Amino acid sequence: MVADTAYYDTLGVQPTASELEIKKAYRKLAIVHHPANRSRTQIPLRPALMDRPSDEASAATAAAAAVPETEESLREKEKKKGGLNKEQREQLAAMEAQRALVRQERVDTLARKLIDRVSVWTETDRGEAVTRAFQEKTRLEEANMKMESFGLDILHAIGQTYLAKATNLLRSQKFLGIGGFFSRVRDKGTLVKETWGTISSAIDAQQTIEEMARMEEQGGDDWSDEQKAEFERRVTGKILTAAWRGSKFEIQSVLREVCDQVLYDKKVPLQKRLQRAEALVLIGDIFIKAKRSPEEEGDHLVFEQLVAEAAIKREKDTKKKSGKKHHLHPHHDEAEKTAADAPNVPKEKADL
Repeated sequence: MVADTAYYDTLGVQPTASELEIKKAYRKLAIVHHPANRSRTQIPLRPALMDRPSDEASAATAAAAAVPETEESLREKEKKKGGLNKEQREQLAAMEAQRALVRQERVDTLARKLIDRVSVWTETDRGEAVTRAFQEKTRLEEANMKMESFGLDILHAIGQTYLAKATNLLRSQKFLGIGGFFSRVRDKGTLVKETWGTISSAIDAQQTIEEMARMEEQGGDDWSDEQKAEFERRVTGKILTAAWRGSKFEIQSVLREVCDQVLYDKKVPLQKRLQRAEALVLIGDIFIKAKRSPEEEGDHLVFEQLVAEAAIKREKDTKKKSGKKHHLHPHHDEAEKTAADAPNVPKEKADL
C-alpha cells in the first residue's frame, strides 16, 4: 500500500501504475506546464539551432547570450524610436551578414555530404544489384529516422524537396525544356503556399494565446481548472504547430539551396549532374512513401499527438461556428487540409 498518493494524483495515474505509465504521464505534464508555453508575446517562426549538433548549438547559444543587443532588441528599438541610429544599423547589418555566412557554410557542408552520399551510386556502373543495395541502404536510414519525433514528417519534407529539384533538372532535358518550366512554376506555387501556411500557423497560435489570456482575466465559473488545462494543452499544440511549420520551411529552404549546388554546378559535366538527379529520385521516392505501422505508433510521440489534436480541434471549432452541416460547410476543404497537413494527424479522426 502506498503511504502518500499525492505524487500519483498530480500525474493523474493510479498508485499501481507501471514505471512506463508514470514516465508518460510526467512527460505530458512537463510539456503542458513548460515555462515556454507561458509566453504570450511572440511565436517563433524560425526555431533556433534546429538541426545543429548539441555542442554546436550550445556554443551558438552562449555566443548569442554574450551579444549586448540582439537583432530582435534592435528592431524593437526601431519601432519605439521610429528608426535606428547609425551604430544600430551597422550592428543589424553585421548580424545579417553573419547569419548569411553561417547559412552558406551550412549549405556548402550539406552539399558535400549529399554528393558523397549519392556517389555510392553515381560512381558505379549503376547496375541492378548496385541500385538495389543503394535503395536498401536508404530504407535502413528511413526506418531509423521515422521513429524519431516528427521524423516521419521530416522524411516527407526531404523526399518532396529531392523529388521536386531532381525532376526539374531531368525534365528540363526533354523537348525544349517545357517540362522543366512547368515544374518550376509549380514549385514556386508550392513555396508560396508553404510560406502562407507557416505565417497563418503563427497567427493562429498567437490568437489562441490571447484568447486564453482574456478568459483568465475574466475568470468566473466559466473558467474551471478543467477548462484551463484543456486550453493549456490546446495552446501547446498550436505553438508546436507553428514551430514545426517554421522548422519544415527552414529545412526545405536549406535543402533547395543544397540541391541547386549539387545539380547545377557548371564545373560538373551535365551527364554526371543528371546521374545525381536520378540518385535523388531514388532517395526521395523512398522518403516520401515512408509510413509507420500501427505497432510503431505510440504514446512516446507526445509532441506529434499535441499537434494532431490542435489541428482536429481547429476543424471542429470551424464547424461549430458555421452552424451548418459538415458537408455544406464552405470552409470544410480548407479545415480538412489544415488537419491533414499537420504532422501525423490520424486520418480517421481528421475526417470526423
